[in-house]
Amino acid sequence: MDLNRFVIDFIRKKNIKWMEERRLDFVPLLSNFLIQILDGKSVLIITDGEREWFNDYIINKINNFSEFKPSFIPIFNIFKIAPQIKLARHPEQFDMIEDMLNIAFNENYIFWYIGKETNLLKFARRKPNSFFWIMDTDLSKNFYLKSLDERLNYKLIDLVEIINESLKAAIFGEIEI
Repeated sequence: MDLNRFVIDFIRKKNIKWMEERRLDFVPLLSNFLIQILDGKSVLIITDGEREWFNDYIINKINNFSEFKPSFIPIFNIFKIAPQIKLARHPEQFDMIEDMLNIAFNENYIFWYIGKETNLLKFARRKPNSFFWIMDTDLSKNFYLKSLDERLNYKLIDLVEIINESLKAAIFGEIEI
Protein backbone atom coordinates (compact mmCIF):
# COMPACT_ATOMS: atom_id res chain seq x y z
CA MET A 1 0.00 0.00 0.00
CA ASP A 2 1.32 3.46 -0.71
CA LEU A 3 1.72 6.06 2.05
CA ASN A 4 -1.04 8.32 0.74
CA ARG A 5 -3.58 5.46 0.81
CA PHE A 6 -2.41 4.43 4.28
CA VAL A 7 -2.79 7.97 5.63
CA ILE A 8 -6.25 8.52 4.13
CA ASP A 9 -7.43 5.16 5.49
CA PHE A 10 -6.06 5.99 8.94
CA ILE A 11 -7.63 9.47 8.88
CA ARG A 12 -11.02 7.98 8.03
CA LYS A 13 -10.70 5.16 10.56
CA LYS A 14 -9.86 7.63 13.36
CA ASN A 15 -12.34 10.24 12.09
CA ILE A 16 -9.72 13.01 11.78
CA LYS A 17 -11.89 15.06 9.44
CA TRP A 18 -9.83 18.24 9.46
CA MET A 19 -6.85 16.36 8.09
CA GLU A 20 -8.57 14.79 5.10
CA GLU A 21 -8.21 17.90 2.94
CA ARG A 22 -4.78 18.77 4.36
CA ARG A 23 -3.23 15.34 3.77
CA LEU A 24 -2.06 16.28 0.27
CA ASP A 25 0.16 18.95 1.85
CA PHE A 26 1.26 16.62 4.64
CA VAL A 27 1.99 13.29 2.96
CA PRO A 28 4.98 14.44 0.84
CA LEU A 29 6.58 15.96 3.95
CA LEU A 30 5.78 12.84 5.96
CA SER A 31 7.26 10.65 3.25
CA ASN A 32 10.56 12.54 3.34
CA PHE A 33 10.55 12.41 7.15
CA LEU A 34 10.02 8.64 7.19
CA ILE A 35 12.74 8.11 4.59
CA GLN A 36 15.19 10.05 6.78
CA ILE A 37 14.34 7.88 9.80
CA LEU A 38 14.51 4.63 7.85
CA ASP A 39 17.89 5.74 6.50
CA GLY A 40 19.10 5.81 10.11
CA LYS A 41 19.00 9.50 10.91
CA SER A 42 18.27 10.70 14.42
CA VAL A 43 15.51 13.25 14.92
CA LEU A 44 16.04 16.27 17.16
CA ILE A 45 12.78 17.97 18.11
CA ILE A 46 12.79 21.74 18.50
CA THR A 47 9.70 23.71 19.49
CA ASP A 48 8.92 27.29 20.21
CA GLY A 49 8.25 28.14 23.87
CA GLU A 50 4.49 27.68 23.68
CA ARG A 51 4.80 24.09 22.46
CA GLU A 52 7.67 22.90 24.62
CA TRP A 53 5.34 20.40 26.32
CA PHE A 54 4.92 18.73 22.94
CA ASN A 55 8.56 17.52 22.85
CA ASP A 56 8.01 14.99 25.63
CA TYR A 57 4.59 14.04 24.30
CA ILE A 58 6.07 13.09 20.91
CA ILE A 59 8.96 11.12 22.38
CA ASN A 60 6.72 9.22 24.79
CA LYS A 61 4.13 8.50 22.11
CA ILE A 62 6.56 7.26 19.48
CA ASN A 63 8.82 5.34 21.86
CA ASN A 64 6.11 3.74 23.97
CA PHE A 65 6.88 0.47 25.78
CA SER A 66 3.27 -0.71 25.58
CA GLU A 67 3.27 -0.80 21.78
CA PHE A 68 5.33 -3.47 20.07
CA LYS A 69 8.07 -2.16 17.83
CA PRO A 70 11.34 -3.69 16.75
CA SER A 71 13.27 -0.91 18.46
CA PHE A 72 13.06 2.63 19.72
CA ILE A 73 13.37 5.43 17.19
CA PRO A 74 16.33 7.77 17.84
CA ILE A 75 14.25 10.84 18.58
CA PHE A 76 15.40 13.41 21.11
CA ASN A 77 14.37 16.68 22.74
CA ILE A 78 17.08 19.16 21.75
CA PHE A 79 16.46 21.20 24.89
CA LYS A 80 17.68 18.24 26.95
CA ILE A 81 20.74 17.64 24.74
CA ALA A 82 21.72 21.28 24.31
CA PRO A 83 19.83 23.42 26.85
CA GLN A 84 21.98 26.42 25.95
CA ILE A 85 20.12 26.63 22.63
CA LYS A 86 17.34 28.51 24.44
CA LEU A 87 19.82 31.30 25.19
CA ALA A 88 21.53 31.39 21.79
CA ARG A 89 21.04 34.64 19.88
CA HIS A 90 24.09 35.06 17.67
CA PRO A 91 25.19 32.98 14.67
CA GLU A 92 28.42 32.04 16.45
CA GLN A 93 26.43 30.54 19.33
CA PHE A 94 24.30 28.51 16.94
CA ASP A 95 27.49 27.45 15.10
CA MET A 96 28.92 26.03 18.33
CA ILE A 97 25.72 24.09 19.03
CA GLU A 98 25.68 22.80 15.46
CA ASP A 99 29.31 21.68 15.76
CA MET A 100 28.50 19.79 18.96
CA LEU A 101 25.48 18.09 17.33
CA ASN A 102 27.53 17.18 14.25
CA ILE A 103 30.13 15.51 16.45
CA ALA A 104 27.58 13.78 18.68
CA PHE A 105 25.42 12.49 15.83
CA ASN A 106 28.14 12.17 13.20
CA GLU A 107 26.15 14.67 11.08
CA ASN A 108 23.45 11.99 10.77
CA TYR A 109 20.41 13.83 12.11
CA ILE A 110 17.52 16.05 11.10
CA PHE A 111 15.38 18.52 12.99
CA TRP A 112 11.65 18.39 13.56
CA TYR A 113 10.60 21.97 14.25
CA ILE A 114 7.16 22.81 15.63
CA GLY A 115 6.14 26.38 16.31
CA LYS A 116 6.16 29.96 15.18
CA GLU A 117 8.95 31.57 13.21
CA THR A 118 11.85 32.11 15.65
CA ASN A 119 15.65 32.03 15.73
CA LEU A 120 15.32 28.33 16.50
CA LEU A 121 13.52 27.85 13.18
CA LYS A 122 16.32 29.66 11.38
CA PHE A 123 18.76 27.32 13.11
CA ALA A 124 16.73 24.23 12.16
CA ARG A 125 16.50 25.35 8.54
CA ARG A 126 20.28 24.94 8.27
CA LYS A 127 19.80 21.15 8.21
CA PRO A 128 18.51 19.83 4.88
CA ASN A 129 15.57 17.41 4.81
CA SER A 130 14.29 18.48 8.20
CA PHE A 131 10.58 18.37 9.09
CA PHE A 132 8.77 21.65 9.76
CA TRP A 133 5.36 22.46 11.23
CA ILE A 134 5.38 26.22 11.24
CA MET A 135 2.64 28.37 12.74
CA ASP A 136 1.26 31.45 11.02
CA THR A 137 3.88 31.51 8.24
CA ASP A 138 3.46 29.44 5.12
CA LEU A 139 7.01 28.67 4.01
CA SER A 140 8.11 26.09 1.46
CA LYS A 141 8.62 22.49 2.62
CA ASN A 142 6.53 23.13 5.72
CA PHE A 143 3.20 22.02 7.13
CA TYR A 144 1.30 25.21 7.90
CA LEU A 145 -0.82 25.57 11.03
CA LYS A 146 -2.50 28.52 12.74
CA SER A 147 -1.34 29.26 16.27
CA LEU A 148 -4.68 30.83 17.19
CA ASP A 149 -6.65 27.75 16.16
CA GLU A 150 -8.58 26.75 19.29
CA ARG A 151 -8.13 23.09 18.32
CA LEU A 152 -4.39 23.37 17.62
CA ASN A 153 -3.25 21.07 20.43
CA TYR A 154 -5.72 18.40 19.32
CA LYS A 155 -4.49 18.74 15.75
CA LEU A 156 -0.87 18.37 16.86
CA ILE A 157 -1.80 15.19 18.73
CA ASP A 158 -3.68 13.91 15.65
CA LEU A 159 -0.60 14.52 13.51
CA VAL A 160 1.60 12.56 15.90
CA GLU A 161 -0.90 9.68 15.74
CA ILE A 162 -0.63 9.69 11.96
CA ILE A 163 3.17 9.79 12.12
CA ASN A 164 3.37 7.06 14.74
CA GLU A 165 1.15 4.68 12.77
CA SER A 166 2.90 5.50 9.49
CA LEU A 167 6.28 4.93 11.11
CA LYS A 168 5.24 1.52 12.44
CA ALA A 169 3.80 0.56 9.03
CA ALA A 170 7.00 1.68 7.29
CA ILE A 171 9.23 -0.26 9.70
CA PHE A 172 7.20 -3.43 9.19
CA GLY A 173 7.13 -3.00 5.41
CA GLU A 174 3.37 -2.53 5.28
CA ILE A 175 3.62 0.63 3.17
CA GLU A 176 5.74 1.90 0.33
CA ILE A 177 7.22 5.33 0.70
